[in-house]
Amino acid sequence: MTVPLLIALLAFAWFAGHLGWRWLQRAAIVLALLAVFAVGCGLVPKVLLRPWQSPYAQRPVLDWAPSNAIVLLTAGVTYPPGGPLEPGHTAYSRIAEAVSLYRDCREAGARCTVLVSGGDALSTGEPLALTYQRTLERLGVPEADQVLEMRSHTTWQNAQFARVPLARIGADRVWLVTSAHHLRRAMFAFRRFGLVVTPGRADYLRGVWSLLPSAYNLSVTDAVLHEYVGMALYHWYAWRGRTEAPPESAGPPVD
Repeated sequence: MTVPLLIALLAFAWFAGHLGWRWLQRAAIVLALLAVFAVGCGLVPKVLLRPWQSPYAQRPVLDWAPSNAIVLLTAGVTYPPGGPLEPGHTAYSRIAEAVSLYRDCREAGARCTVLVSGGDALSTGEPLALTYQRTLERLGVPEADQVLEMRSHTTWQNAQFARVPLARIGADRVWLVTSAHHLRRAMFAFRRFGLVVTPGRADYLRGVWSLLPSAYNLSVTDAVLHEYVGMALYHWYAWRGRTEAPPESAGPPVD
């Protein structure tokens, strides 16, 4: 999202120069350069991320109910040459958090079920939930304690399609596991569908101060802008009183 905006500014600068509007051309070039440094050197991601993630900076107290459900929201896949699909590199912090919660729940003597939510959003031929199930099993979560939701392609649908399996699980408490920057939008969607969930954040993004623009800060800014735009869309959709999935903001529909 950040790179297209910069390209648009530079394209506008070229167009303005082509028409002889030199002052507009210079203004667009200056804005593009300021944006590159403001984003790439860490100012913009720090300003955007701090208020967005702050409610989830600290993990909640693990107060287990007699029966618990841990909803794991998927985050893409990768396809190594010659091998089966595997969770994407950004997904492992979520998987680790879900497994950690599951183990703590079992050690407390409570009943715990992991609901893995994710359909074939990237048209790979296999639902994300099925891919993640294999990894969860290797990490010690038995298949008997997993429930797969394999229809959702978006965060909104994660919430929409979680209602039926959660009702079947009959959990007294539901934990929602995803990245900190994604939790605000995910929590909104789940509440919209009448689901009371406890946030369990995985990774926590931070902008990094840098003397020169860094690709990391550009990537982090893209991620949080995706969430800001997505939340605006969700509020608009909720205001309209609709319950089917709205269009996602720019980017692969894997969160």
